[in-house]
Amino acid sequence: MQQRSRSDAGIVTPVEMMYLLVFCLVAMVFLGFVGRLHAAGVQVTNMAQAAARAASLEPDSTAGKRAAASIVAGSPLAARCVGGPAVTTSWAMSPSGTWQGGSVTVRVACTVRAQSLAGLWVPGVHTVAMADTQPIDRYRR
Repeated sequence: MQQRSRSDAGIVTPVEMMYLLVFCLVAMVFLGFVGRLHAAGVQVTNMAQAAARAASLEPDSTAGKRAAASIVAGSPLAARCVGGPAVTTSWAMSPSGTWQGGSVTVRVACTVRAQSLAGLWVPGVHTVAMADTQPIDRYRR
């Protein structure tokens, strides 16, 4: 004699839907974290480019260092970083050994709290750092 199987009454579906809901919530938080981390990286990249360009327009290395630091300090990035952004400036001399005709490199590093990236309380910090190099016009005075 053949036994008939009972048809599903839908009891398993709500449990699976709860798993799906939890997975979707975790995925949304993770994507938000990655998106905000990317946005912080873009801001740091833009500041490094702007600071390097400002430094390359100055007449000497001392003025270039001051210009790069002032560009970064006046940006909205200063409020986002823990302790403010770190700016390091280096330059390569021209073949004649002068500032004019060389290149300047500005590195900007920003340490952000993971909590501001995730939107939830998350311990830890992340450091985003970028560098940009700009040529110094050899004929500019």
